[in-house]
Amino acid sequence: MRMEREEAKSSKTNETEAVAKAALERALRLGADECAAEVSADRGFSVTYRMGEVEALEYTSEKVLSIAVWKGKRRGSATTSDFSERSVERAVRAAVAIASVAEEDEATGLPEERDLQTEFRDLSLSHPYEGTPEDAIAYLAKAEEAALKVDPSVENTDGAVFTTSSGRFTLVNSLGFSAGYDYSRHDVDCVAVAAKGDDFEQDAWWGQGRSAEELPDPETLGRRAAERAAAKLGRKSIPGGSVRVLFAPYVATEFLDMLEDLLSGRALYRKTSCLLGREGTAILPAHVSVLEDPYIPGAIGSGVFDDEGCAGQRRAIVEKGVLRGKFLSSYTARKLGCRTTGNAGGAYNLILSSSRTTPDMTEKAMLERLGTGLYVTDTIGRGLNPVTGDYSRGVSGFWVERGVIVHPVGGMTLAGNLLDMFLSVEAVGAEVYDNGARRSGSVLLGPVQLSGES
Repeated sequence: MRMEREEAKSSKTNETEAVAKAALERALRLGADECAAEVSADRGFSVTYRMGEVEALEYTSEKVLSIAVWKGKRRGSATTSDFSERSVERAVRAAVAIASVAEEDEATGLPEERDLQTEFRDLSLSHPYEGTPEDAIAYLAKAEEAALKVDPSVENTDGAVFTTSSGRFTLVNSLGFSAGYDYSRHDVDCVAVAAKGDDFEQDAWWGQGRSAEELPDPETLGRRAAERAAAKLGRKSIPGGSVRVLFAPYVATEFLDMLEDLLSGRALYRKTSCLLGREGTAILPAHVSVLEDPYIPGAIGSGVFDDEGCAGQRRAIVEKGVLRGKFLSSYTARKLGCRTTGNAGGAYNLILSSSRTTPDMTEKAMLERLGTGLYVTDTIGRGLNPVTGDYSRGVSGFWVERGVIVHPVGGMTLAGNLLDMFLSVEAVGAEVYDNGARRSGSVLLGPVQLSGES
């Protein structure tokens, strides 16, 4: 079996590289000044299981060639999922034809050769699923069984899902860059439904990883989903006002997503970010930093190189509260008169931390620090104006008094300005949530405006 997997891997490697190089050569013969081709090919399956039955079993097999060509400062691109010689030829000709009539753009073009990756680390990104669909079904059955044993109020589920895929990505360009890497990803989630009289609530738990061994055991998956759903029963809306807020770790990682959006080259050159011009100034308290690391072995947010073949950087995006970095591709860097940061395709692993965090800052300890206020465990919608930083999101969670959870709450809206919220961070908890690309402990904020029903 292992020999068969190695042979399949070798075959996939040869296919993706051969197709990419063939497309590149055709583009150059057809008059392209510069060109780049990327090929991805992956396979996997997904199982959906609910109330003792398999609802769906879907196999996936996807492959895509994307070709980009430049004629001067004009760019054209095309894609195809058919790797036959005729289809590849058709896609290349289409890209060249588009480049012949496209408008000129001084910022377009391949990256600078000096920015291309030259150190190809083994980041352990490929761990294909060793099991069978039957093994995945057995996993989901155990998860659902565990969910239904947690609390009498949980007699139903909205299903559990297991998804796995693995493949290879290859990139070549006319600067001489040619490289690729294998990858895999596995995801699970379970949704439990709790009911008491006319009160119905549902909630989920989940897991993901490059390796299936990183997934939670099925009993934990089901139990966490059921506990979360049952805890929501009897939710109340509370009067509005200015309250202290503690964001659960998995909710706090959303702040890192917002930070990425606000610091993307696209938002900066279009002047649609409230962080424009703030580099070198404090946007968080001095005890808080945000790091980016593309090279964490086995992490979902890691990458050997970015979508252009450029090297990522281990660096501080926010250093002791001060904004230091942004996320640029070659194109957006040129628009801003800067150099790429190796972030074509987005940010890599982002890690929020505080120099004041100590091992004893558990969930219980953070609730005690909160005192009286709102413990946010769910958010609804995006609710951020990127230009002004105005923030308004639906939230639910638990009302806390004197460090103790009193009752669940819902139907609430938090409103404020994200920049003010960033600066009001008081503490970051020690129990870190890692979704494979973002890492954070719980985040305690100073007073934020909460609106609800009287």
